[in-house]
This record gives sequence, C-alpha cells and structure tokens, in this order.
Amino acid sequence: MLAKKIYCWEPTELGTPVLAEAQKLYERTIDADERIPWMWIERAVAERNLRRPTGWVKRLLLAFNSTNLDDPESLVGYTYGAYIPGFGGYICYVGVAETARGQGVGKQLFDAMSRAFEYDASLAGEPLPFVIWESYRPTSLDSAAEHDLWNARMKLFDRAGGLWLQGAELVAPDYSNEDPIASVPLQLFVKPVQEPRDSFTPTRLRAILAELLEKVYHEKPGEYFHDATFANWCGARLVSPRVSEFTRVA
Repeated sequence: MLAKKIYCWEPTELGTPVLAEAQKLYERTIDADERIPWMWIERAVAERNLRRPTGWVKRLLLAFNSTNLDDPESLVGYTYGAYIPGFGGYICYVGVAETARGQGVGKQLFDAMSRAFEYDASLAGEPLPFVIWESYRPTSLDSAAEHDLWNARMKLFDRAGGLWLQGAELVAPDYSNEDPIASVPLQLFVKPVQEPRDSFTPTRLRAILAELLEKVYHEKPGEYFHDATFANWCGARLVSPRVSEFTRVA
C-alpha cells in the first residue's frame, strides 16, 4: 500500500541528528565497494550556499513520512547527485529504508532530484538533456535476495522514466579497496529530459559515457578505467530497464 504522503527536503545544516541517521541509512543501503566517503556527501550540505553557475551543483535530498523534518525516525530515504554544467544531471545514490520500500519513496526521490536538476540547468542558461545514474547488477554468484532487489530496482527505474543502456558496462573504481585498479562493474540508466529519445544513438551514448568517465571519475583515453569500460564496447542502445530483470529457473 502506498504511503499517504512523502516529503522531500534538502538539508542546509551540518551536525544534525537527521544527517547522522541519513549516514546510517546510506551505509545500510549501498555496498562498501560502491560508497564514496560520507564526508564527501555532507560537503553538498556545507556548500549549499556557495554555488556558482559555472560549477557542479551538488544536492542531498531526504525523504520523510511526516512533516516533522527534524525527526530521524521519520527519515525513509535519500538521494545524492549533481547537476553538471554542459553535461546533464547525475544521480550518484538513491536509498530507501527497508521498512518503507514499495511505498513510492524511491520514485518521489528520483522525481524531486530531476526537478532540482531542471532548476539548476535553467539558472545556468542551459537545457537539461538527460539524467543519468548507475547500479550494480548481480551475477549468478549473488544471492536470490540480491536478484530480487535488482528486479525491484528495475521496476522503480522504469517508473522513474529511466532507460537501460544495454550493451555497455561502466568499470568504476572500488572505493573499499586500496588497489588502484580494483573495480566494480556498473550498469547505466538514462532518463531523457529535454533531449528526444531518438537522439540517443550509439555514437551519442558513447560520447555520454566517455564524458561521464572524464567528469565524474577523471578518466581519459589511455587510463585504466576508461579503457576497461570501452574494451568490450559493441554499440549500446537505450531499452526498458525491465529487459534486464533476472528470471530464475527453479
């Protein structure tokens, strides 16, 4: 059953109980090898009033199931991302408390962040062509619970307007490993906003992926994660995320 109302809010103060609870939720919902340090995310709050139209606009949005936005027990979800001028919107993380899943929280967070990116783009005098995000797809070695969670994410991404970039895999750094080339394979999802879907040709998608690697991961041609990502490139396309769901054979 859907929740009656979810309230999305952007915190502007550090050191609050709500932010401490958001950190706990972040660490429960994102695997260690995919997590950046929480202090990097908190920086979005600290820099909230120091934005410049020529730089990244980072946002942390929190979701609550009551109007008491100071109550950590009302926190049911979060999303963190950035509007990147000249590129688009990039959603880094989305997490929903286990007790609040299936209540529409995730979609409301995606929608709220997309609206924020459109606002940021308008201030920069630019259109918002798309919003992009990543997610780890479990393999046959992962548990049935992880496969079920993935399938639930695909339903959410579909409702949020995201399309799966089929035929490509982002090789991203493993932040939990000191090995400089330790990696995590991630799937990419694109939500067209002010750019027509039919403009996302394989050439355009390759350019988006290369720009994502350069702007977010600081990887250029000739560097490990860039070259590993494109090593098996075979011409990607955007399809419904439901295509990537797992069907287990009994």
